[in-house]
Amino acid sequence: MLRRFEVKKDSSSHGIQEEVSSGRKQHQALQRIFRYKESQKAWSSITVQHQALQRKFKLKENKQAGSITVFLALVLALVLSLCFSLLEAGRVQGLAILAQRSLQLSLQSTFGMYHIPLWQNYHLLFLDGNGSQGQFSLSGLEGIMMEEDGRKQRGASFYHLALKGIEITGYALATDEKGKLFRAQACKAAREQLAEAAADSLKGQMEQGKELAEDREELQKKWEQAGEAEEQAKDWKAQEEEAGDKNTGSAAGQPDGGQEEGEKGTDTNGKEPGSAQSGQELPENPIELVKMWKSSPILAMVVENPSELSGKAISLQDTLGSRRIESGNLAAPTKEKLEKIWLLQYLDYYFSCQNGEGEGGCKTHALDYELEYCIGGKATDKENLERTVKELLLLREAGNFATIMQDSQKQSLALEMAAAVAGFTGIAPLVHAVQVGILLAWSYVESILDVRCLLSGGKVPLVKKVSEWKSDISSGQKTLEQKPSGQEHEAGLDYREYLQVLLLTVNETALTSRAMDIIERNIRMVPGEGQFCMDHMIGGVDAEALYGAHTLFLGFATGAKGGMYHFSSRKQLFY
Repeated sequence: MLRRFEVKKDSSSHGIQEEVSSGRKQHQALQRIFRYKESQKAWSSITVQHQALQRKFKLKENKQAGSITVFLALVLALVLSLCFSLLEAGRVQGLAILAQRSLQLSLQSTFGMYHIPLWQNYHLLFLDGNGSQGQFSLSGLEGIMMEEDGRKQRGASFYHLALKGIEITGYALATDEKGKLFRAQACKAAREQLAEAAADSLKGQMEQGKELAEDREELQKKWEQAGEAEEQAKDWKAQEEEAGDKNTGSAAGQPDGGQEEGEKGTDTNGKEPGSAQSGQELPENPIELVKMWKSSPILAMVVENPSELSGKAISLQDTLGSRRIESGNLAAPTKEKLEKIWLLQYLDYYFSCQNGEGEGGCKTHALDYELEYCIGGKATDKENLERTVKELLLLREAGNFATIMQDSQKQSLALEMAAAVAGFTGIAPLVHAVQVGILLAWSYVESILDVRCLLSGGKVPLVKKVSEWKSDISSGQKTLEQKPSGQEHEAGLDYREYLQVLLLTVNETALTSRAMDIIERNIRMVPGEGQFCMDHMIGGVDAEALYGAHTLFLGFATGAKGGMYHFSSRKQLFY
């Protein structure tokens, strides 16, 4: 029993020892692993320290003692001063150029603030010089340029240029030099809208119309001479009748003398010289009828419905030609000769007339007959239309007279009528003057029909063909009863084109002033533009500015600080 117990004891103790031995081995292995990691960290730290020491000792080994002489120090100071001075000199030159460019850019930026309604409605570029109280002022423009310069982001700029002050020393207004800037922009706008070839063909028509318009004065003189000749013939006839009544008694006692006097007064057929040989009755002399028409209200004869005419009116006291206007002190540049034909095309495009509105221009109108105002210059639409119609009748009379002088039949009829009036005098020039008067009266009758056709939307050639003649001299007062027709001529000029011919005869200064009157009145009808004035519109300026910049490199060379440069710049700019 005892042996068995001992054996069992020995076997259990042997197992415990094995477990203890295994635990020791594991512990020792863990210690070795821990010591290895600690050694790695330590070695890494030692390595870093060693490398730092190596670098430190290496730098110490590379350092060497040095020295510089006083002469070299002075030379280096001079060289550096020269370099900084050259840099500063280059910067100063750049600042001077930048000052000129900055003023140019400021003016262009300010000119970008043009009057918008004027551009939108009439394609004109002008700055508004109106102050807060409606008075002309330049301080607003100067303030805008100062404000714009203050908003610039300069940052770390090499120049640091700032605007210190600006003054507009000269300015040109739209109304200066009789509206030269306005005409220049109007002609430019017309060129952009009309091709050169179309303008050349239109120019030929305008020149032909101008020649006819210039003939009006000569025809008016002939008309006056014809009236005088007719009156003279009437006076002579009355004197002869009185003399014949006085000699009635004495003629009975002297049969031979009475027979001679009778032979002088009649021809072989017992008719007055110049009477119709065919036995047909001559038409009534139209001279007296035309005189009556010329002294009567003309619109009632040419307008189908006078009650439908515009009744708008303006005050002439506030027009540019009547009020005191502002004037600039800067002459506009003369780039090219301004042809009047371009101005007329501009007015035709933007202005309205009795036949309707133009393609451009304001939608609200102080006067409906704007082109007629440019011709007549009156306060009301009716007055301007009446003046235009009178001028148009005279123009058509000249064209019709040129036509009737090509018609031998009408001239022969007029000669017979003249002979019936003044043939008894035996004075050929007197008869010829009356004949011309009859032809002019007939031409005027034809002109009334032409103008009625134009006002109803038709076309009429400047000089008609003989076959295109419409009036009959024998119709007399019945001529006015004919209804106007707008389809009587396929070729020719319409009402607007005839207005351009009449505008060509208007003095250019008066025409420009009246055109600006219309624009001014119409812009004032735009909301917020009640104080708009054409003589406050700025088309060009001459500005002088003062710029400043602090020194930059000069302080390194001289040691001075706080210095400043000033640069004066002057520029002109026109639209």
